[in-house]
Amino acid sequence: MNRNWMIGFMFILFLLEGTVMPVLIPDAWQGRIVPQFVFMVILYHAVYQHRHTSLLMGLGFGFLQDIVYYGHMIGPHAFSMGLLGYLVGLLFTSRNATLFTMMAIAVFGSFAHQTILFAVYSLFGINHMTYEYALFDFMIPSLFVQLVFALAIYVPMRTWFDRLSGKASAEDEQG
Repeated sequence: MNRNWMIGFMFILFLLEGTVMPVLIPDAWQGRIVPQFVFMVILYHAVYQHRHTSLLMGLGFGFLQDIVYYGHMIGPHAFSMGLLGYLVGLLFTSRNATLFTMMAIAVFGSFAHQTILFAVYSLFGINHMTYEYALFDFMIPSLFVQLVFALAIYVPMRTWFDRLSGKASAEDEQG
């Protein structure tokens, strides 16, 4: 049941990325700031829950983003979100990640996600800009938005996953 709530929460974030955030972002920054709120939740899930589930969530929501928002190619977001969700869960096996550690993961994950997308789009000739231009034009501004969002949801997500793991350990003791 809790996984269904998580998927519902991520779907609401997915809708907010495409409906509310473009209205809130100033016109001068349109196209330069790309909110990836669902990806931040996938990273939280990878650290505090399980890497295989975050891999599947990354693939699912990545394909959804590829289809709905970024129609150039099908698969780059799914590949990047799934791969990074799995790798973060593989690298950080301790479920006791602190605020500082989680923010470092958010920065690393956002930077790696944007870099993978840039590399894939450059490989297939969809974008024709230099990496330096892309880094300063949209990667760093988007990274700050992701970091602020990751900081804002740290306490609720940590509480949610602690309750979830507490229920799972209580069920293991009973059964």
